[in-house]
Parts: sequence; structure tokens; C-alpha cells
Amino acid sequence: MKHKIMKGVLLGMAILCQPIPAYANSLSYIPTEHETGVPDDIYQNAEIIGHEFDICPELLMAMAERESRFTPTAINGSCKGLMQVSVNFHRDRFIEAGWSPNDWADSYKNMYVGADYLHDLFLDYEDTATVLMVYHGESNAVSKGKSGNISKYAQEILDRSYELERVHGK
Repeated sequence: MKHKIMKGVLLGMAILCQPIPAYANSLSYIPTEHETGVPDDIYQNAEIIGHEFDICPELLMAMAERESRFTPTAINGSCKGLMQVSVNFHRDRFIEAGWSPNDWADSYKNMYVGADYLHDLFLDYEDTATVLMVYHGESNAVSKGKSGNISKYAQEILDRSYELERVHGK
């Protein structure tokens, strides 16, 4: 099954992520951290960054939860921060954004770099599950995606993203 998140829409699995209108941030109800499990600052960062890169904000929230349990200082080898960005591999993304790679523990900057990488992966692969598996560094991610073999990692993120979209009224 193909999944695609571009221009704020995830196609496949009947998941639609529509951009939140500008007035929604000031007038409409936004679920609290208690209701979603997503810290308010990460929710806000995902909304801003998601719209900038045309990636569903709930997907970014789900990834941050899965990758680091929303811990900005999480480290696993060379992968660091909220989105577990490989600082060695993505050093240029930090620099191109005008930041030091040493800023990896800044939640906004780490999510931004992770989303920048995701955006490039969507341009290459389009399929959300494949993009997630490549991001995760899974062997044979592209062939798995083409065959519809979705890893547990990718499925967990897709499921959580869907759940967050429902809570956010999308």
C-alpha cells in the first residue's frame, strides 16, 4: 500500500492531514499535553516545521515520540536529540540553516533538521512507510516498501500519527 505525505496530506490508510487554518492557533481549541502526550513546545514546533516542509505535523510528533520519547538530549551513538538526527551525517543541514551542529539538543533545530531530511526522502521515495524505514536506516528499506512489507518501526509511527490526527480533529 502506498503512503504519501506531501503538501500536508498523507495518502493511503485513509489518513488525511489538513493544514490548520491560521486562525486556529488563536481561536480554536488545541489539545493539551495531558490529552495527547505531546509536550506543548514540541506540538508547536511540529506545526511550524511541518507546514514549512509540507509534512504532516502529527507525523513529526509521532517520530519525536518514537525516536526519543520527546527527550531533546537523547543520544544513541551518533544519533542525537529529539529526532535522533545523525549529527555526523547531517552536519551540513545544521550549517545550511545557520546553526552549529553542536545545537543538536535544541528541540526546534533538531526537529527542523530531521524534517529537512524527511522532505528530501519524500522527494526520492514518496511512500511514507519507505521514507520512515530509510530514515531509520533499515536494510533493504526501499525493497521492503515496494513490496508492502512495513517494519514495526514504520507501522508504529504511522499508527501514532493517525491517532494524533484524530485527537487534533483532522
